[in-house]
Amino acid sequence: MEDVIRFFSEYKHISVIIHVLSVIVGMGAALISDILFNIYIHNKKIEKNENQTLQILSDIVWVSLCFIVASGIALFLSDPMTYGYSVKFLVKMTIVGVIIINGYLFWHLIHPSLEKINFTDTNIHHKYVKLRKLSFVLGAVSLFSWLSAFVLGMLGNISLTYLEAIAGYILICFGGILFSQVVEYRMTHGKVKSN
Repeated sequence: MEDVIRFFSEYKHISVIIHVLSVIVGMGAALISDILFNIYIHNKKIEKNENQTLQILSDIVWVSLCFIVASGIALFLSDPMTYGYSVKFLVKMTIVGVIIINGYLFWHLIHPSLEKINFTDTNIHHKYVKLRKLSFVLGAVSLFSWLSAFVLGMLGNISLTYLEAIAGYILICFGGILFSQVVEYRMTHGKVKSN
């Protein structure tokens, strides 16, 4: 085990660079995806070419997540005692776990029906209404999770316990989800006009 720690400690700077760059690229792709998604839905539906663009951005996010997890493991192995007790590191990796689960749910529950969902019509099949609402929920979780991970990466040590930090993160996501449902309601009930 000491040889493993020594190896990863020696190349820790590389792990840090990969980790930071992966977070930046992943967050950038996720934010662009969210922005484009909101632009696309103003035309009521996601067209095939728009869906393909979102798929490419999703692929970039997934590749970034692979590098984030791999570099996170490498960082942990470079100094298990420090990172094992680092609230910041543990919270950030928990958020990455949420991003992975959230992304999985989006691309397995929403993506197959994305081109069939009408984003400004209340008179559609109940299944698509639920999927439309869920797409806004998952989008909000993605956005605020990436932003939280990025902010944590920029901070020094945080003076919170793990549970306090996670509770704060949950509150932020909950607020984002509530806001996303307000946007969805206003959009489908004619308060947000489509172009």
